[in-house]
Amino acid sequence: VVVAPTRRVIGKDTVECIQAGLYWGYLGMIERVLKMTLAEMKSPRAKVVLTGGLAPLFARHLPGAVHEPDLTLHGLRLASETVERRP
Repeated sequence: VVVAPTRRVIGKDTVECIQAGLYWGYLGMIERVLKMTLAEMKSPRAKVVLTGGLAPLFARHLPGAVHEPDLTLHGLRLASETVERRP
């Protein structure tokens, strides 16, 4: 089953029910972990960066979050530049 947004939480058939459970379940998990993390950090304005292949599916439900599809590549570039500057 492909993880995909559904219009309804309760599906009309088995596949739609599984998709809804995956999509809305993951979204709920993400929202809860973000809420708890921000509270623990005592920083409600911390920058939230979404990465990974499924990030675009959830971005519209996470206001203020930034989708950065190439974060790993940016990190590798910075690491490479740091190594190149060493004597």
